[in-house]
Amino acid sequence: MKRPALAVAATVLAAGTLLAGCGSTRSSDSPGSPAGSGSAAGAAAGSPDAAQAARQGYEQQYAQAVADHDRAFPSVARACAGKPTTQPSPVDTPSSGPQPENPKYAENHAYLRTATLDPAAQCRGEAHAARIAAEAAAQPPAGPAQAKALLARLGYPDATVDQGGDGVHFTFSVPQLGPCLTGVLSDPPHIEVHGPYLEGGCELPKGGH
Repeated sequence: MKRPALAVAATVLAAGTLLAGCGSTRSSDSPGSPAGSGSAAGAAAGSPDAAQAARQGYEQQYAQAVADHDRAFPSVARACAGKPTTQPSPVDTPSSGPQPENPKYAENHAYLRTATLDPAAQCRGEAHAARIAAEAAAQPPAGPAQAKALLARLGYPDATVDQGGDGVHFTFSVPQLGPCLTGVLSDPPHIEVHGPYLEGGCELPKGGH
């Protein structure tokens, strides 16, 4: 399944920052290099200007992804116009409730964690889910082939589908931007909006301890 363009851009930005840092260390340790040349090159690569250029490139890719998504799904764009794209600052609260008997429970189930969605992504996912639910309620798919055709017609050709005991299961990332949608095209449909799993992708990872 294709990952959202935003996720790819974020990965490129992070990789560029790491490479910039590594470059300064290796250059200074290279035998036979002119005195100070490695440090100068590393400083240039890790300079604020380089970081700013990388961030600007990321922002341009994000803006293009938003434009492509909104052009393909104008009703979703209208429904979510003005929603913030950043999370509010978290408020520290004391932990409460019973703790799991296994102290490593959280560690063992970390592979099930998903990325947090900002309000814009949450709204976008819910709007896409509403489109699918309305179409599936009007024309319930009889099997995976019909479900695949329905999702492709709505603009989600990369969705994966399979038959389950309670209906046709599906999952995909909203084209260009995300988030992930996972659900069952039963009667009525059940659709969950979520971020990608921290191990990557929208499909439930098979793993753990």
